[in-house]
Amino acid sequence: MSAQRPIYVSPNPETTKRDAFTEFFLERPCPQEADPKYKHLFDVHQNLMRMLINDSAMDANRQQTFSTPANSKNKVYFMWDFVTRTFQMLVATVNPRNPSGEAWMDIATRSMLAQQLILDTTGKLESMNQSVGYNHDAGIEFSQEIKTEAEKLDQLPQ
Repeated sequence: MSAQRPIYVSPNPETTKRDAFTEFFLERPCPQEADPKYKHLFDVHQNLMRMLINDSAMDANRQQTFSTPANSKNKVYFMWDFVTRTFQMLVATVNPRNPSGEAWMDIATRSMLAQQLILDTTGKLESMNQSVGYNHDAGIEFSQEIKTEAEKLDQLPQ
């Protein structure tokens, strides 16, 4: 028996603009029976998606379709994409009642990386962006609201 591939539910990335693509995931309710750890990452990722898509650094990208190369490839755009994809993976691959296994570990690792990149003060994210040709980070900073929410990523309930 072969392993079943996860089903990633999303709007059509070729025709859906980034703001509507995000809204699709923001409207998704967390399962009522979800484990507190799952619920925590579900909620924090949704909050970060909302804050990132609404950040002024996303103004040039918000009305483009999801699959269109971004007009401004800055660190807010990068983290919006990363957080949105992590959330999509969470809902497609992790059992809300029993978050465990390889998929859960992948989500936890991606969550820690997101936190580190958002809170980093050494320019690591900017350097990563420059290494792949993204040179739009000048003057772009994460808001205090985004940083405060990112701090919660590793604060899983016991």
